[in-house]
Amino acid sequence: MSDVTEQGDIGLFDAIYTMRAIRRFKPDPVPDALLRKVIEAAGQAPSGGNRQPWRWIVIRSAEGKRMVSDLVKQANAKAAEARAAGQDRRPAPTPAAAPGADFAESLASVPVIVIACAQAPVSQGPWSVGPFGQTFPGVENLLLAARGVGLGGCITTGFRWMAAEFKERLGLPDDVEPTCLIPLGYPLGADGERHGPKMRRPIEELAHEERWGGAISF
Repeated sequence: MSDVTEQGDIGLFDAIYTMRAIRRFKPDPVPDALLRKVIEAAGQAPSGGNRQPWRWIVIRSAEGKRMVSDLVKQANAKAAEARAAGQDRRPAPTPAAAPGADFAESLASVPVIVIACAQAPVSQGPWSVGPFGQTFPGVENLLLAARGVGLGGCITTGFRWMAAEFKERLGLPDDVEPTCLIPLGYPLGADGERHGPKMRRPIEELAHEERWGGAISF
């Protein structure tokens, strides 16, 4: 394991309680050693049967980032069409998502884009969701490690409207599926675009004891 760090390693709970979704970045490149460190940390996540189904596509070239940006724009357009047609019944984006309005365009200039993928047999019946979901502990490891060395990032899955096109452009085999996209870089530092304390719902609104609606006693 590399011991490279950009800032003194912070405690785990400090990282958890101060890590924000970062979508705006300084133009400074991410050093190879730091990039390797956070990807290595991602691979330390647990997985069922230690299968380690995650795979990481790391994009740093201008051509690659422009390709991702263009496909995300197309995915956003598809999502808007589906919402207008009543085919996408998810809640409309909240005001908190407003900073992501220009997100697709900004992907062309972020320092690094990491595309998390799951590798698993093409057909697993009811277990197909397993490898897909098991990539996310690795993604969280990656983001916490990034926080620990002064970087930032966020998870986005909207590109899945163009998943087939992503697979083709990235040369992914049939048994590899892209699960989420993570831009990485140094936080720009504007309001709401830096790590720090954040507002979250109290646990009493989120946790239930024994069954749904049961008030917690801890």
